[in-house]
Amino acid sequence: MRKRVGDKIIPMVLTLLTFLLAFYQLLKIYHMESQFNRNILIIALFCLIAGFFTRWFVKLPLYLLVLCGGLFLNFSQNLSFSLTWASAFGQQLFNLGELFLAGRIGYLPEEIAISLVLLVMSLLAELLIEYERIVISYLIIIGYMLFLIIYNDIELPVEIVLFASLGLMHRFLLVHEKNKRNYFIVGTLLSVFLLITWAVPNDSIETRMLAPSATLRNYLNEQGFYQFIEETGAGNPTRSGFSEDDAVLGGPLLDDNQIVFEAQQQSPHYWRIDSKTYYSGSGWEDPASGNTRVESYSGEEIDLIDEDYQAELAEEEEINLTREVMDSYIPLPYGNKQINSEDPPAELYVNEETQRVDFQNNDPFRSFQLNWQDFEYTTEELADVSLTIPNTSVDYLQLPEQLPQRVIELAEELTAEEETFVGKVTAIEDYLKHSENFRYSKMDAGFPTENQDYVDHFLFDSQVGYCDNFSSAMVVMLRSVGIPARWAKGFSTGEEVSENHYVVRNSDAHSWAEVYFEGYGWLPFEATPSFNQPLQQTTPSSEEVSESSSEERTTTQETTEETGTEESSSTAEDSSTTTTSTVTEPTNERPFFISPVVRNIFYMILFVLTCGLIYILWRWHFYLYIFFWVKISRGNFLNIYPILLKKAEKFVLRPPEQPLSHYAQIFEESYPEFQQSFIHLTSIYEKALYGGEQEDKQSLTQSLLDVAWRLSQIKKKRNL
Repeated sequence: MRKRVGDKIIPMVLTLLTFLLAFYQLLKIYHMESQFNRNILIIALFCLIAGFFTRWFVKLPLYLLVLCGGLFLNFSQNLSFSLTWASAFGQQLFNLGELFLAGRIGYLPEEIAISLVLLVMSLLAELLIEYERIVISYLIIIGYMLFLIIYNDIELPVEIVLFASLGLMHRFLLVHEKNKRNYFIVGTLLSVFLLITWAVPNDSIETRMLAPSATLRNYLNEQGFYQFIEETGAGNPTRSGFSEDDAVLGGPLLDDNQIVFEAQQQSPHYWRIDSKTYYSGSGWEDPASGNTRVESYSGEEIDLIDEDYQAELAEEEEINLTREVMDSYIPLPYGNKQINSEDPPAELYVNEETQRVDFQNNDPFRSFQLNWQDFEYTTEELADVSLTIPNTSVDYLQLPEQLPQRVIELAEELTAEEETFVGKVTAIEDYLKHSENFRYSKMDAGFPTENQDYVDHFLFDSQVGYCDNFSSAMVVMLRSVGIPARWAKGFSTGEEVSENHYVVRNSDAHSWAEVYFEGYGWLPFEATPSFNQPLQQTTPSSEEVSESSSEERTTTQETTEETGTEESSSTAEDSSTTTTSTVTEPTNERPFFISPVVRNIFYMILFVLTCGLIYILWRWHFYLYIFFWVKISRGNFLNIYPILLKKAEKFVLRPPEQPLSHYAQIFEESYPEFQQSFIHLTSIYEKALYGGEQEDKQSLTQSLLDVAWRLSQIKKKRNL
């Protein structure tokens, strides 16, 4: 026992450090860091069982007992450690598993995740401590960490390097246990490597990698990699939906498909809620309270008229709206509206500056009716409008003093040749919307570096983002060339689930730019790819009118940019500090549907098989190499034996002057499991080399492969 403990103490310590670091990252994801201390004992017991005991009939019940104890410490459910607790926890796991497989839970519950990780740790403890399978074990651990990084809004570069370093140290100590000088050298090199990794700013590395990796990231996006991550991911990435706080924007986003409201209407349109005017360099904030005026309205019929709009209006339509989420805001279309509510009469607050409308008493109004007249104008009419600054106390040209000069220079370059006001606006809009420089993605969107401007980071560094990125960039560039603009947000059109019946979800949250035109007021412009400007108007010909259906009106309909090309119906987004969405459909209908869970399981199996293949290639590469020489290339025996001899000398040193037959005897004394096969092969080699005698080809081939197989299995003897 003492000898075994001496042999296993270093693997136990390294394994314990590795497991603690890995498990802490899981607890952080589920906000369970406070339970880390109690899990130290559980992980230490796994390592002690693997190191102290050799018999499986002893180890197995101990592992099971410690595993149950670990689950009890994390999920006691206010019960004592007993069969009653085990039964209750088992039933809870079963119920959560059913909900997860049915897609009713969009993340992997912590009970299941921690149970699986503790189980895998018990198996890895055996691989690392008992069987000393270092490479495959650390590949599994690093793969697990990469999954955490992909599926969660976390960065673990130092941890990944630390795992790799621990694995290298573990492997090195296994091979060179008694060489103290090498301990010092390798320990020093790994320490310096870790120090450099910790000291180099992650943002600097990320920024430098963006351009070289753009092609790969675009390819992954086209292959649906980021959509797969979105559908199957779990953890903490921000989810889409309307948010009041937009002070800090950026980062990846997952869809939330909760229904917000439903509408019975004739034509689709954007649903506007709010606008923000102050850009801080990190996000958008409301104007100072003294710069806005809030009016109170009440009655059975409340008219909301846009007094700035002096052009034609479309025919009146009726919209019946039913809310599923009882927030105070009212989502409304552009144009003139009348809100009808008889019992009780509506009471509203209207912000005259931002044009946001809220219920004073929110609860009673689950359903209400809108009489709506849409704006009706043409882009040709806007071409005759000159730039005008709105007469208000709010500064719609505000920009932060630290805005990088290159943002201003880009906006000036884009608008330099445009003669009309609307031409300058659409030049910036088209650049963001159609330029090949930019790519739309929620999962691939990043954060600005520390103290970097949000728009500057998007325009020149990442060039990947969703509607918040595109709309913010448009507003900032418009302001930098003296055009009054503001950031608007709400919801896109939603999904038409039946004729004239639209469902709007959190995943349909969206943001866009608004520009002030004298005589028209604030008009929306859409800079996000795959979205059309909500009120983009052109003068249609009679032929076009006859070919167009009512669903193809350009007043407020969101469609895809290219004919026949539509993207996923919920590619819209928001961060906890933002609002975003998409409403496009799949490009091609799939002949069959594979659920995200099944796909996730398939990819996990594929990952395990890939790791297994890598392990086989690494573990048996020497045998496969000799097999290739013997079977395929039909290499000469006199050329193959020296390769086997060189491999053997890695385990038992051979002085240059020592005869081969004598060396073979010494080697077999150290490794009796060869059962005289190496001595026999050496004898054949000497006869062939000096006497020209040749053994039967089939027998010689078998002897070569037998020795190669045994050489690929043995380990270096430890000095006792």
